[in-house]
Amino acid sequence: MIDIHPNYSAVKQGLIEVNAAEQLKLDKDGLDVIHDIYRYAKLGFAAIPEGDFDRMKWYGVYRQKPKDGGYFMMRTKVPGGRVAPDQARVLSQIADEYAHGLCDITTRQTIQFHWLRIEDIPPIFDALERVGMTTSGACGDDTRNVCGCPVSGLNPHEILDATPQLIEINRHLTNNRDFSNLPRKYKISISGCPIHCTQPDINCLGMFGLVNSRGEAGYGVKVGGGLSSAPHLAQVMPVWIAPGQAWPVTKAVSEVFRDEGYRAKRNRARFKFLVADWGVERILAEVETRLGHALERHTDFVFPRDQESDHMGIHMQKEPGLHWVGVCFSGGRLRNGVLATVGELAAKYCEPGKAFIRFTNKQNLVIPNVPGENLAGLKAEMLAQGLDYEPSNFRKGCVSCTGIEFCNLAVAETKNRMIDLVDQLEWRSGWYQGKIRVHFSGCPSSCGQHQIADIGFRGAKTKVDGRMVDAYDMFVGGRLGEGRRFNELLRGKILAADADIVIDALLRAYSEKKRGDESFSEYCERTPKGELLAALPEKYRAAKI
Repeated sequence: MIDIHPNYSAVKQGLIEVNAAEQLKLDKDGLDVIHDIYRYAKLGFAAIPEGDFDRMKWYGVYRQKPKDGGYFMMRTKVPGGRVAPDQARVLSQIADEYAHGLCDITTRQTIQFHWLRIEDIPPIFDALERVGMTTSGACGDDTRNVCGCPVSGLNPHEILDATPQLIEINRHLTNNRDFSNLPRKYKISISGCPIHCTQPDINCLGMFGLVNSRGEAGYGVKVGGGLSSAPHLAQVMPVWIAPGQAWPVTKAVSEVFRDEGYRAKRNRARFKFLVADWGVERILAEVETRLGHALERHTDFVFPRDQESDHMGIHMQKEPGLHWVGVCFSGGRLRNGVLATVGELAAKYCEPGKAFIRFTNKQNLVIPNVPGENLAGLKAEMLAQGLDYEPSNFRKGCVSCTGIEFCNLAVAETKNRMIDLVDQLEWRSGWYQGKIRVHFSGCPSSCGQHQIADIGFRGAKTKVDGRMVDAYDMFVGGRLGEGRRFNELLRGKILAADADIVIDALLRAYSEKKRGDESFSEYCERTPKGELLAALPEKYRAAKI
């Protein structure tokens, strides 16, 4: 049953009654709250009305748990995850001065701060602006950070360098009032990466490198992906587009979402629901109508099997003599000035004029453009600083949301639990050398992307000796790319203290019974649930929550 939804033009003209969230945006555009933020910084937290708390999300600012505690979290915009050393230094200084010395790399290649007060926000905005950064559109019913491959332009195997198109798309959609009142959040990725590391399958709009029948490199397009409590895999548009068409197609798709997306119910307002109901052919027809011409048809698609690599390790770039170096952080957490340290290392060891850091969507980072003769010095300094450039597969494959520490929605700890879990797995399961991806989400919203993991944990609670403790519902067998599928619930209410034991048991069963180069996800897909449960410690063998 398709929701009856108000058309955007009718909403703007006030011809129909709308819900509170839509009325909020009609009363004042989210981008207009910037002036109020500076005013509230003088008046104090108590002066902020509920509506402006919501509008502040347009600038990446959310109330931290508890909502009335007077503290905020903030996300930045970092298109493609790329920051220069001076920007890294400023981000690190913000963490040290205002955020208790910590910040997190997010799954959209940005930086997230906590413990901010309303009076801190203007000086943070000013500091970011001085180094060419913004938080505009980091949250809210707007275009979120545009994601790209962290080694775009560096990878000798890439289909094309998507950096120019990513920058163009970000430039057009940031601070653009034509697209600042969307039905819900809007996520875009664009990349020429051969392994589709930017996950077009779970973005509202995902453009991926594609070679047409004439041997020309351009993009394929997927629409309607997204996770949260109702996950959808994006549908493939049967087209090939040239690089110069990336922004016009993005603009047309964005207009379709803005004008036709559902606005009556917040839980049906993501683009994925419109795509699911309309179908990709109708979406494509609407896009072509807005473009004023047809797009080139393409139906021969081959998707990568190994989509979830994070480009970690030390690799040769396409430019002779240069290398990129991946640095891993469990759950993306950065503390005590480490981001400034990485920026200093980039400035010291990268090719002159090419010093950058690239954040990844697996919550790690890459230092590119390191000449071969500088690798030994860089590695020695990273080792001295405790920076992990040779991470285990456990450390490379972990992703975590913010969790109950700061989030008002989470019901269990995730970030710190993930950090501890990696150490436990490296000790308990060091025998296992294969790839494995473990994701933690504190609630069904899936900010930790637990549905696409080999082993995904979703926050829960259970009672032990009369006391409520953290637990997790455990899902297994997710993957993107070829044979993509969301994982399936195996067992509910795994005690947090038992997570490493349960993972070890599953890995032992997989190692014993896998067929050839079968991945963990493929093994879980073909293995009956009862057999998977039988591999768990005895107290978890019953399939109940």
